[in-house]
Amino acid sequence: MAIIFKDEVKQNAKAVVPIAILVLILNLFRPVDNKLIGNFLLGCLGVILGLSIFLTGVDLSISKIGSFMGDFIAKSENILKVVIFGIFIGFIISVAEPDFLILANQVRSAVGLGSFLIVAIISAGVGVMISIGLYRIFKEIKLSSLMMVVYGVIFIIMLITNDLGHAIAFDASGATTGAMTTPFIIALGLGVSKLKGESKGEENSFGLVGIASAGPILAGLLMSLSIDSSNVLIEEMAHTSALYSGFKSATFAIVPISLVFFVMDKLVFKIKNKKNINLGLIYTYLGLIIFLASVEGGFMELARVMGENYADFKLVPLIGFILGLLVVLAEPAVFVLSEQVEEVTGGSIHKSSIMKALSLGVAFAVMLAMFRIKIEGFKLWMLIVPGFLLALILSRNVPQLFVGIAFDSGGVASGPMTATFILAFCQGVAGNVADGFGVIAFVALMPVITIMIMGSFYKEAIEG
Repeated sequence: MAIIFKDEVKQNAKAVVPIAILVLILNLFRPVDNKLIGNFLLGCLGVILGLSIFLTGVDLSISKIGSFMGDFIAKSENILKVVIFGIFIGFIISVAEPDFLILANQVRSAVGLGSFLIVAIISAGVGVMISIGLYRIFKEIKLSSLMMVVYGVIFIIMLITNDLGHAIAFDASGATTGAMTTPFIIALGLGVSKLKGESKGEENSFGLVGIASAGPILAGLLMSLSIDSSNVLIEEMAHTSALYSGFKSATFAIVPISLVFFVMDKLVFKIKNKKNINLGLIYTYLGLIIFLASVEGGFMELARVMGENYADFKLVPLIGFILGLLVVLAEPAVFVLSEQVEEVTGGSIHKSSIMKALSLGVAFAVMLAMFRIKIEGFKLWMLIVPGFLLALILSRNVPQLFVGIAFDSGGVASGPMTATFILAFCQGVAGNVADGFGVIAFVALMPVITIMIMGSFYKEAIEG
């Protein structure tokens, strides 16, 4: 366990330190208040420590709980029970995602809805899509065909919703598939896919995260129909203790999944030795408190103020490019994805190639998000719709294994650093909270296209 924690500290330090160095360099040219810098540096330490404790806890508990529940679902022969359970467990795990809790607080100040209501609506969307994903595995429905239908519905709803609704919905999609939900859903999918045997199991084990990530888009778009963006008044959120806020959000996130596990263990699992799982849940809870408190107390305000300071800087898209490059190269989940693809392809696609492609893709994504803010009339759909259409077209011509990996990877790059620093920086550049939304959507799109293109090259190499 000590080794796991040490590795997490190392990975998370790699994620945070480059951002801290860039902030200090930018501060030399357009300084902010020294108190903000001090809080930011303390926040950096808190984020590294909190995220490391949290991820260690997830590895010890949440991933294992997901496997147990996946095995439980796999043994059920009643499709209706599987669908109902999928909705329920998808909802419960989604409310525990730290990236999403941060985004919900941001959305609250833009749309006037309570953060817990926003979390509930979006999480319901995740639950519904997880149940559809589980149904797909049972019925062996082709993933590319399902995604064509799902995104067809999304594009139709986009016609009757506004740009703010598009930004919030797609940002929610990237934020919900993060450090908490991704390992849980992958474990769930692996457990259920064992039913199909070794030949189909590997193919079916991917794709559930990608299907789940479509749920927040649908739920967010429907939620935005009730929002009149012309009357949205952007106000400063009431200042509360960052520690208290972190404690409240972490409790709301961890208690439900813990209760569900303990009840199911009593009735179904009957695990003899739960010491590591219990300890992991405690770590997850404490780490989440530290992480959320550090983000709110040190990261968000500094990033927003610095964004405001550089709002009139002509080369601010270049800053966005550098931010995107640094963040994706340092995200722990990106390393996991790269190793996963290299292993699946037997080394035909090297990890270094994936890292380079993803880093450049996300860097351009953040830069485009800056251009969208600065250029009047540049709407989110102008990039998102063609981007997903390209991905869907490619999905018909690449191995289905890559389709699953590609859609799963959409949430990988949009990790804690994107949901915190980059989003707040964009909001500062925009001048208000609402216009800053959309950056997570851009970041989440690029890995989908990148992995699809790699999949087509892999197919050509195999056929050649």
